[in-house]
Amino acid sequence: MGRPKLILKTAILALVLVSLALSSTLLAQDTKPAGSTVELRMIVTDSTKKSVDKIQKEDVRVIEDKTEQTVLSVERDERPIDLVLAIDSSGSLRSLFPTVLESARVLIINRRPEDEILLERFISSDKIESVQVFTRDGNALLAGLNKYYIERGLSAVIDALYVAASSFAKFNKTSRDRRKVVVIITDGEDRNSYYKQEQLLKYLDQTGVQVFALGLVVELDKEAGLIRLSPRDKAEKLLKTVTSETGGRVFFPKNKTELMDSLQQLITDLRGQFRITYQSSKEKKGFRKVEVKLVSPNGEKRNAIVPRGYESKS
Repeated sequence: MGRPKLILKTAILALVLVSLALSSTLLAQDTKPAGSTVELRMIVTDSTKKSVDKIQKEDVRVIEDKTEQTVLSVERDERPIDLVLAIDSSGSLRSLFPTVLESARVLIINRRPEDEILLERFISSDKIESVQVFTRDGNALLAGLNKYYIERGLSAVIDALYVAASSFAKFNKTSRDRRKVVVIITDGEDRNSYYKQEQLLKYLDQTGVQVFALGLVVELDKEAGLIRLSPRDKAEKLLKTVTSETGGRVFFPKNKTELMDSLQQLITDLRGQFRITYQSSKEKKGFRKVEVKLVSPNGEKRNAIVPRGYESKS
């Protein structure tokens, strides 16, 4: 099997009007070291797993390689997003495909004007393509969805994520003033990827790409074998691993109501993150493991979602 490549295609312009009322929130950026100063993105959730839009610097503790660090600032971030919307078009999603496309429409319509989106369609390793290059044109993006269709093939979820993450290197507008995000809509069942999961995770750590997933796993087999996970458990484990590695989130809606709630929360998460700046006491090169703990002075349970770590070049 050859290494998967991204094939660029031009989308046809069309106008589709849909609306979804969502709460307004903000945006964060990649985890990147600047000398001994590190910037770390963070999502904060409450006991119901809903995003929290306020946090105090005094409530944040950063631990890097088991050593507590000096937090310099904690702020909400309004930076725009460069986003790859990766849509699974393999046969296992045939019955759910209208839901897949409607979910993509909701995400496109609720982008901010300065956000750039690339549409990726994937099936197997040799069928990963861009149907619309990065653009702010909502009409072009919505028209691009008309080029999606179900096709037979062995699903390559890991390869799709790897190719999506590599797209930013070709996009010259990506900078420290913009964030790199992949949102994948899939059932998560990887059958035959060229890349291994470990290679994908390492690449995501190196590039600082954040991954969110809408996992439509309801039709996967729940029956496990004697020595293996069920297809559904395996798919959920993959999506949980990739998103948690990058400080993103995964949602597994079971019905229409949960789907709409998941979409609302996903869009809120895309816009409503924080950026922590802290002084690192470490000088070694290589991967640095990071953990954030939140102090709850009023007893309110809050959870910090951050990347598992970052690659330091200094």
